[in-house]
Amino acid sequence: MKIGAQLYTIRDFCKVPHDIESSLRRIKAMGFNLIQISSFGPCDVDLLAGWIKELEMEVCVTHNSWGRLTEPAELKKLIDENKKLGCSHIGLGMKPGIFPDSYHGYTGFIRKANEICKQVQDEGLSFGYHNHEIEFQKFGGVRAIDRMMAECPDLYFILDLFWVQAGGASPAAYVEKMKGRIKVLHLKDYRVIGQTRQFAEIGEGNLDWDDIIPRGEKNGIPYAVIEQDSDFLVDPFESLALSRKFLMDKGYWK
Repeated sequence: MKIGAQLYTIRDFCKVPHDIESSLRRIKAMGFNLIQISSFGPCDVDLLAGWIKELEMEVCVTHNSWGRLTEPAELKKLIDENKKLGCSHIGLGMKPGIFPDSYHGYTGFIRKANEICKQVQDEGLSFGYHNHEIEFQKFGGVRAIDRMMAECPDLYFILDLFWVQAGGASPAAYVEKMKGRIKVLHLKDYRVIGQTRQFAEIGEGNLDWDDIIPRGEKNGIPYAVIEQDSDFLVDPFESLALSRKFLMDKGYWK
């Protein structure tokens, strides 16, 4: 399992092309060769692809807006962009609000997700979904994420372990349950301060990494990326470094 950085963590430093280039170079110098692209500002894809090639980095997945995925011309452009980046996985960060959090809302979303899977697969790529806690709601006694697994057979998952925990489920159990369906793990720790939950650097929270990481490796998950949304103990770049050091010290960083 290759481990890298989810660049959503440093999104505030990736708003314009000059800063994107600087951030990529800084990430590379820190020892990251694998990245996920999310929440970048506007940047010419050829320029971006050139930096990534020069730095010998790999893009495991890109997160994209619902509008780009559902408008045919935009989806074609998105597929072409991913190919230029050498990235075969296109991801969606969250179910859009046009589909309510209800049984019928997920029925509509699942139908559309299957359409997108087919369109993306026809171009030799794959389409994946990133969870939050909302997908762990039950409708008719069934968790929405379980319906997505059952009714979207070609959909892969970008499993965010923090949000599995926040949804009241077991991260390790879902790594097992989704065996063969996970392309990317989001490594994000879960810290509790009083009655408040927080995002945390890996090793600074409560998730059982000695259970989770070996399961991911055993199940053949190809990629994992360190991510932290907020609640940084230090600068976001340093947070990535602290998380990386924890994984290195544990022997999980190959």
